[in-house]
Amino acid sequence: MSNSHSNTLPITGISYALAAVVIWTGFILVSKAGSLAALALPDMMMVRFGTAFVLFFPFIWQHRHTILQWRMLVLGSIGGLAYALSVFNGFDHAPATHAALLLPGLMPIMIAVFAFFLANERHNHVAWFGIMLSSLGIVALISETLITGASYWLGDASFILACMFWGIFTVLLRRWKFAPWQATLGIIAVTTGLFAPIYALFLPHQIGQASWEMISLQAFYQGVMATTVQMVCYGRAVHLIGATRMGSLMALVPVFASTLAVPLFGESWSLGLTIALICILLGTLVGNVSTHLLRRKFVSKYIA
Repeated sequence: MSNSHSNTLPITGISYALAAVVIWTGFILVSKAGSLAALALPDMMMVRFGTAFVLFFPFIWQHRHTILQWRMLVLGSIGGLAYALSVFNGFDHAPATHAALLLPGLMPIMIAVFAFFLANERHNHVAWFGIMLSSLGIVALISETLITGASYWLGDASFILACMFWGIFTVLLRRWKFAPWQATLGIIAVTTGLFAPIYALFLPHQIGQASWEMISLQAFYQGVMATTVQMVCYGRAVHLIGATRMGSLMALVPVFASTLAVPLFGESWSLGLTIALICILLGTLVGNVSTHLLRRKFVSKYIA
């Protein structure tokens, strides 16, 4: 009975993780479409969190006592405000293919490092080897950008910074054990509360230059799917399968996002992108699947 229950938890966790992967893939493509449609960084931020805040305000009010505490303020500032600002700045200055590889490719590295130092989470040699393979792909992509003189360095640096923020957020989310739904509401409330006054009073607005169709798409996907549904799936997966394995599974996003970005946005494919994609996929397989298989073989051989 207990063995069946223990098997169900990873399956459920991986299901949540794969749902987060699919939604995150759409987030990359929809965000790039928004940046190409004259929506500036402040507009993207306001559409994303403003929509979510209006839609889910009754729930935010219901959980206000949980949200109004310093740990939630930290989570919202890092996983909401800092992460989103970095990501949207990256979309303004780099192709979607770079986002598709850098964001999910760097996340397992950042999560593993911060999990090691902040949560005392230990990783075996196989997991570290997978992380090293993914790192080689990231290095290849960044090196190609620097060598060719492409003007993507600011966007790539923003994506790297976003991965650092998300790595810290993921580890703190697991350590402080907030319910995924409450953490999602907290991120929406904190980010909107901090950003909306600055947007209204000091930042330029270009939202009127975009079509209503594009604004509606951004509002639905950013405000509902990416901010809320994806966050709940991500949070549930982190609790069920751990921060490191969740980070490894996120490296599946490049397969979908980079493949779709080329025809959708007319982006070119390069040798650096190919090397990065292969290394990240190998790193994912080695660090996640191989570790799981080795653990099962060990249990069946020496424990069962």
